[in-house]
Amino acid sequence: MLKFLCFAVKTQLNVHDLNNEAVAGNVTDIRIMEFLDEKGQRQEAPAVSGRMLKHWHCEAFRHLINHGAYKDVPLCDGCKVGEPIRPGEIRDGTLRQVAKSESDAVTSCAVCDVHGYLIARQAEGEQEAGTSARRTTRAMFSWLMPVLDKEAISRQVIHNRVSSDPGTMMPFSKAYASGFYGFISALDIDRIALIESKLGNSNPYAIEDGTGRKDRIKVAIEAYRYLISGHLGASLSHAVPHGNPIEVLVAYSESGPLPFPVSPMYPDYVPRTEGLMPAGTTLLYWGDGMPSKANVKNTIDDIFSELIGRVG
Repeated sequence: MLKFLCFAVKTQLNVHDLNNEAVAGNVTDIRIMEFLDEKGQRQEAPAVSGRMLKHWHCEAFRHLINHGAYKDVPLCDGCKVGEPIRPGEIRDGTLRQVAKSESDAVTSCAVCDVHGYLIARQAEGEQEAGTSARRTTRAMFSWLMPVLDKEAISRQVIHNRVSSDPGTMMPFSKAYASGFYGFISALDIDRIALIESKLGNSNPYAIEDGTGRKDRIKVAIEAYRYLISGHLGASLSHAVPHGNPIEVLVAYSESGPLPFPVSPMYPDYVPRTEGLMPAGTTLLYWGDGMPSKANVKNTIDDIFSELIGRVG
């Protein structure tokens, strides 16, 4: 049974607008981040925040439950409709955050379980004994960053809001970027459905380590498939990126936690990751590289098939 899982993904994304940063008048600009190359030289290029990646993993997770093969996995009312109100319930026709014990929140919603929540302010009269105001995420994400040995570019493009009244037409500009990018992510599988405050109990899990918990794990893994395809940011209504996955490196453990892999933004991330992982780690790889320790797969789907198979 899997306990910990890491992804390192390198991909080419052409003509994307995945992370807007600022609007000034009729100009929308793409997010630009400053960073250092391996020589310590300052660089700047388009990037996509880890918050955005986490959001779209959560969205894929939700859609796979609402419309896919995992319809028996529970969601609270807020997560079911994609509102960031966790845990959420509709009361008197209004969706609101509801204070629950951590066990109840985890039992009733897989997104609250895997992606966590923060109850910043308890509603009067709803505080229960043992209520946890915060559950930490089990899914962690880096920024999507440009690969250091490749160039990333962006350009402003003029659009026009079309109207039957020429007087109401409004030209506006948006930036689009292209480049090679990398991101890393980790899924702490052993802590899915786990209630830390019950670690001294014979069974510290809110749900049994059977079909219900395994389905949550499977859907959390499957959601990564969509990020790899480029389904991971804004403007997907009109600027789906021309995605081209280059490399996927996966590390998983059936015995305990793992360190994060070295980022694919660095050219030698595969051998560095191989040398970083502890004994007992299984490495899977898809791409054109020549890993020395990883099990090379013919397709990305082969990677997911093995991961899902390890869940049982």
